[in-house]
Amino acid sequence: MKLRGPIICKFLPILMMAVALPAFASFDQGEQNGFRYGPNLSWGVMGNTPFVWGQWLPQLVGNVHYTWLEPLDEPDYGGPLGKNPAYLKMEASVEGSPFYGGYSAGLGLRPFKTNPQFEVNLVYESYIYYKSNLEMVTADVQGGGRIAETWNADYITDNVWKDEAANLDYVQLFDMSLSLEFYFLRSSILGGGIHYILSDVSTDFSGKSYDYKRNIPVFSRDFLLELNTYGRLVFTENWAAVFETIFYRTGYLRSGNTVQKESLGYGMIKAGPHFSWKNGLQNVTLEFGMWKRPKKRFYDGSLSQEFLIELEYQGYFSFPIHKRLSK
Repeated sequence: MKLRGPIICKFLPILMMAVALPAFASFDQGEQNGFRYGPNLSWGVMGNTPFVWGQWLPQLVGNVHYTWLEPLDEPDYGGPLGKNPAYLKMEASVEGSPFYGGYSAGLGLRPFKTNPQFEVNLVYESYIYYKSNLEMVTADVQGGGRIAETWNADYITDNVWKDEAANLDYVQLFDMSLSLEFYFLRSSILGGGIHYILSDVSTDFSGKSYDYKRNIPVFSRDFLLELNTYGRLVFTENWAAVFETIFYRTGYLRSGNTVQKESLGYGMIKAGPHFSWKNGLQNVTLEFGMWKRPKKRFYDGSLSQEFLIELEYQGYFSFPIHKRLSK
């Protein structure tokens, strides 16, 4: 695949069209310092881009996220979570990007004041694709590499908003997850989780579509399996180092001897510094990483196109009932 010019020339139109309204990655670095029992309201933006344009579609999303944490022992509304918190979580968010926009709502439960800690979550997501739902190749029965040709940034940016067949469509997802976290000194953590996601896209493309939030082709009715690990090593009150690994895998569909959809997937690893101030109410994270698709017929780019840089800002609003923010 021929490499293009400087990445900023491609990425600038996406930056200009972004809306700052994600639940971004599965690991929320800011909540470790920013969360309080009771109401929590945050807003943030996240963007990433490859060092060299090619297969990876740059992402830029923003959100407003409301979370209520109900303590399971004595009420301490406005207080920080402390060590080994146990709570019921109710959350809702509004999220937007150049390709989609919508909302999510869910419930979570962290029942035990133990280390390690378990948490279960059920989240419903509803989005509208902004004239950006494209037909994707999801099976390569001829061995011609068509998945690699269409599952890349050039194909998407050359057709989204422009192709007459690019529809304004509706998508809904049900995300069921289980996570496990170990807590160490200074609130350092090491954790992991598994997500089972049911996806339903209203599309006329013979069941073939695309999940822009996760950067992977999907069928109109599909499931995604997400495995993630993460960690946060705290150095000072303001500085920490974070890392994440994420792996996605979609469903598989066969009709007789015909493969209608292959199981597609990719993995990613990211790491970098996390800086917070104002007692954790303001957070900036810079991560460098690499992603990879496991099969050659799913990828026809170069090694240099697999390196990423990601920047995220997240700010928490202070409510009048919040306590001990000066400590």
